[in-house]
Amino acid sequence: MEFLLLLSLALFSDAMVMDEKVKSGVELETASAVCVYDAYYKDHTKYWCRGYFRDSCNIIAFTPNSTNRVALKDTGNQLIITISCLVKEDTGWYWCGIQRDLARDDMDFTQLIVTDNREDRANGFSSECPF
Repeated sequence: MEFLLLLSLALFSDAMVMDEKVKSGVELETASAVCVYDAYYKDHTKYWCRGYFRDSCNIIAFTPNSTNRVALKDTGNQLIITISCLVKEDTGWYWCGIQRDLARDDMDFTQLIVTDNREDRANGFSSECPF
């Protein structure tokens, strides 16, 4: 009986939780998200994906890899995602996830809203991204 209880907890628990459900950022700047997870999953692969529905989101990066604009850092109980050089087209829904054996991946979402930086440009400030 104890085995079944432990199995059900492992299969159906929320192992990953996003720090904020809505994130905002400004064009050409950086936005970060933090997904906290149970240390039990520290050796599991984590990922960052984009899309409104969890089952059809497009994976952007897996740990320990990063891309030109998306960096993933796994601390052992947090997945820290940093998106640099934001553009308006980055606005959308994103998911952090943990790959799990014998169970559906555990995931949580956030909405990223990117605004333009016209005010900064009007004041004479400009930023450029190396990509």
